[in-house]
Amino acid sequence: MLSLNLTRWLIGYVRFRVHGGSPERFYTACARKGIYLWDIRAGKNMGACVAARKYRALRPLARRAGCRLKIREKHGLPFLLYKTRGHMGLWAGAAAFLIIAFILSLRVWCVEITGDSPYPAAQLEKALAAEGLSPGTWRSSIDPRALAQKIMLKFPEIRWMSVNLQGCRAEVVVQKKVEKPKIADLKSICNIKASETGQIISMKVYAGTPLVKKGDAVVKDQLLVDSVVVDQTGGSTLTHASAEIIAETKHSFTVRVQQKQKKTVLTGNKVYRRNLDIFNARFPLTFQRKPGAGWSVSRSQSRISMFGVLLPLGIYEEEWSEAQIAETMLTKDETRALAKKEVERKTKEILPSGKVISSKINEKWENDMLEESVLLVCEENIAKESPIFIKDS
Repeated sequence: MLSLNLTRWLIGYVRFRVHGGSPERFYTACARKGIYLWDIRAGKNMGACVAARKYRALRPLARRAGCRLKIREKHGLPFLLYKTRGHMGLWAGAAAFLIIAFILSLRVWCVEITGDSPYPAAQLEKALAAEGLSPGTWRSSIDPRALAQKIMLKFPEIRWMSVNLQGCRAEVVVQKKVEKPKIADLKSICNIKASETGQIISMKVYAGTPLVKKGDAVVKDQLLVDSVVVDQTGGSTLTHASAEIIAETKHSFTVRVQQKQKKTVLTGNKVYRRNLDIFNARFPLTFQRKPGAGWSVSRSQSRISMFGVLLPLGIYEEEWSEAQIAETMLTKDETRALAKKEVERKTKEILPSGKVISSKINEKWENDMLEESVLLVCEENIAKESPIFIKDS
């Protein structure tokens, strides 16, 4: 029904009234001549609809039936175009719109990055633009497979990439690499030595001959598990020693924090710079100059979408804030808070694995400086592989 109504509107049609005579004879004559009428009505609004180009053929048939015809309404594209015959600007504008729409349909409007990317989207967009894929690029100039291979060579953490052109939209699907499990080289020969000084809490020896036991105190670089294994017959073989030895260890370090700190203080003065972004070409909406030194900037970009599709239009905004470096005197509590953060950072650096059982901190103030001496009691795996190299005779 929709297609029929659309066809009638495109070719144009009129609604007419029938006065006097014999309407039945008139309608019968129309049917015999093959003139198609629709929406035929009786009574006061007696009449029907007919295609505009067929209306002239109805008048002889109406005269023979003693009827008079009068047009009541005109509908369709031909009548709409006739009204605008004196406005050439409308035609020129419509033609320009169709040409521009056709040219724009041959370009990429937006680039969307999806998937599990190990890199920021902005970094990938910059790399894609360097290889020729950005809003405004001709779609015919893009080789999706070659482009994906070039980007994967630049970013080794990407396992798989696919570039899909869907209309004016370019979708880049990215998957990151999965780390391979570390496989021990069991063909090599090595001993197990202590990586730290401490007292052994538990031992799990997987290969090799243990030289210490639970409860023993060991020093750094002491041999814990020997690679030499003696069998029941008294023969010996060399193997790749493997073990997990948990020991109680101690670590100490010192943290110093000055009460006088230099801080960046915002003055409250701000400058906003906005641009209209069309196919990555920016047109200024404000004419503020870029501030000089002593100003910090935050950037944001919003994209315009229609029906869920990103358009090559957006607003790029910069917010500049004036900042000054000032020297401030921290309170003791603020100084302790900074020292605590530094202690946590150093603890993670010294003890990437394992756990802290207890800690002791000695605090000392001298000349507006806080000095904290930290002693940590920890539990950690002190088993360290020490390779043995055998020279071929």
